Amino acid sequence: MIVVEVSKGIGHIRLERADKKNAFDGRMLSDIQAALLRLGDDPACRVIVLESAGETFCSGADLAWMAEQSKGGHAANVQGAKDLGLTFHAIAKSKKPVIGRIQGAARGGGVGLAAAVDIAVASERASFALTEVRLGLIPAVISPFVVERLGPSRARALFLTGETIDAAEAWRVGLVHHCVPHDQLDAKVQQVADLLAQGGPEALLGCKHLVDLVAFQPAEAVFDRTAQAIAERRASAEAQEGMAAFLQKRKASWIP
Repeated sequence: MIVVEVSKGIGHIRLERADKKNAFDGRMLSDIQAALLRLGDDPACRVIVLESAGETFCSGADLAWMAEQSKGGHAANVQGAKDLGLTFHAIAKSKKPVIGRIQGAARGGGVGLAAAVDIAVASERASFALTEVRLGLIPAVISPFVVERLGPSRARALFLTGETIDAAEAWRVGLVHHCVPHDQLDAKVQQVADLLAQGGPEALLGCKHLVDLVAFQPAEAVFDRTAQAIAERRASAEAQEGMAAFLQKRKASWIP
């Protein structure tokens, strides 16, 4: 259901269920989590691209699978929901930066995937809708990522209406970071990957942790921890190499 490969420093996780509009089920979710762990520990992989085959990026959860999940009793139902949520957390907390390549429609949990990645690059053909309410559901486990990306007011409106927005609007409201013509999608993904590859691997992960630390916190509340973070980082071997490379007018060792 997914294909995983590494090429020229980029790890690709591709959803391969185009006949089902790349809807995910339990197997696909566990495969995505395993792929993220493997690529996160692979020194040959600097950046991860989450992508999909076909015209649809991801239509969300396979409804037949969702319905089956609800029939196993309360405890099993809750555990299944937690397993679902863990995939989005695994994307957001990946050791490597994750780029979302969004070539087409994202619905429900597919919007959650777009919101969980570090940088979302969308084709102008993409569209987004949180349609859970139309099925009598709510976008529960993806809500932390969508609300963080959109803010509470806009997220509430899209949760309640199930309205479809195009890629340009998704960029305007901050759901995606880039909106490009369809024939420029791969070039833009590569450009973003090249920019990420210039950063120190440890520093990139440190930046992800830093955002988690300071988000929605007053500056004084995290003053000591941010000072500790930069003190530790600048004393690291990676930072010493990066500063030396700059002063010596050469590329740092991690830059291809």
